[in-house]
Amino acid sequence: MTKIMTKKDEQHEKRKWQILDIALNHFIRYGFYGTSTRKIAEEAGISSGLMFHYFPNKLALYEALVEIGCEKLTIDNAEAEAPLQFFEKQVEWFLSVVTQNNFASRMFVFMGLVAINAKDVSQRAAQMMREHDVEAMSVPYIKKGQEQGVIRAGDPLTLSVLFYSSIQGFAETLVAREDLKLPEKEMFLSILKNEKKENE
Repeated sequence: MTKIMTKKDEQHEKRKWQILDIALNHFIRYGFYGTSTRKIAEEAGISSGLMFHYFPNKLALYEALVEIGCEKLTIDNAEAEAPLQFFEKQVEWFLSVVTQNNFASRMFVFMGLVAINAKDVSQRAAQMMREHDVEAMSVPYIKKGQEQGVIRAGDPLTLSVLFYSSIQGFAETLVAREDLKLPEKEMFLSILKNEKKENE
C-alpha cells in the first residue's frame, strides 16, 4: 500500500534533499574531515539543531550519500544478456542521468572519492562499497564477451576498471567544465570492443 505524502512530508523530504545536495558539495570540496555540519546548516538556512533532526551527525550524512550512490551500482542476473548490450546500457544510463541532473554527475565524483577513502571514514560505507563493486560484478560479462570474440583480449578486471574509469573521469570533468559536450556512447564502448572481430 502506497503512503500518501502530506504537505508536511513533502516539505520534510525537500529539506532532506537540500541538505544532502549541499553536503555532497562539501564532501567533494573538503573531504570528510574538512566538512563542517555547521557550515552545511548555514548554507541550507537552518540551525544545526534542525539539521540534526534530519541527520544525527556528519557520519550519517556521509553514509546516506554513499547509500544513494550504491543504489545505482547494483547488477542483477550476471551474464543474462549479451555482453556488449550490457555495457551499452551502462553507458546509456550514464548519459541519461548526467544530462538530467547535476546531482548525478557530482555523485560520480563523490563515489570515486569514497572508493579511496571509505575504509578510513566508515566501516559501513566501506562494506556498502564492497557489496556494490560494479567493476568486479561486470567481469563475467567481459569474460563471456571474450569467449564470443566481441570483447578485446586482456585481463577482464583491468578492462572493466578501464571502462568504468573512463565514465568516472568524464563525469568528474563534466562537473568542473560546463563547456563539455557529451560523447557518443560508441566512444566508451570502443574501450571494450574487439575491433578485429568487427573488421572481419
